[in-house]
Amino acid sequence: MARICTSDPLEKFRFLVDFSLPTGGTPVRTGFHDVQIPKRTTNKILYREGKDADISGISAGLNTMEDIVLSRGVIGTEGTAANDLLNWIKTVHKPTTGSTGVNASSGPNGTQTYRGEVTIKMLDRDGTIVRAWKVYEAFPVNFVPASDLNAAEDGEKSMESLTLTYEDFQELKVTSGTISTSLTD
Repeated sequence: MARICTSDPLEKFRFLVDFSLPTGGTPVRTGFHDVQIPKRTTNKILYREGKDADISGISAGLNTMEDIVLSRGVIGTEGTAANDLLNWIKTVHKPTTGSTGVNASSGPNGTQTYRGEVTIKMLDRDGTIVRAWKVYEAFPVNFVPASDLNAAEDGEKSMESLTLTYEDFQELKVTSGTISTSLTD
């Protein structure tokens, strides 16, 4: 049978996640089992004009961003990447003081220092970056440190999950496997 396309669709099992965290000076790369892609929804606003009482007009409303859930097998707390993520989670909610990052982590000019940036990179079979998304002003809103324990589930791996909320995201421009600093339009 003849092919109508010269390239195959991308497979979804090869990806990288990089974190630029406010708690550490260097970007953190860590592996995950699955990662949700950022999603934007624009609400529609229905309205009627006086001359057309039977027909509704439609206008664009507010944008909302869907939280991103990242899951991986529990790997323990040894290692810099695991500790950096745990320290980031702790900056948002500090259980020893009872305060949240909004009150306790204000930086210069009132900025909130618990927010970071996340870059999700999709790779082809050769490991070349083909698409990338940058998530802005992200911070953890839910962390599950391990799966529920059950002695009857022999051999199943314990999974941890991290839920991030964010203000916006944008797809980055990728040329020949390299991410440009300029964003796509």
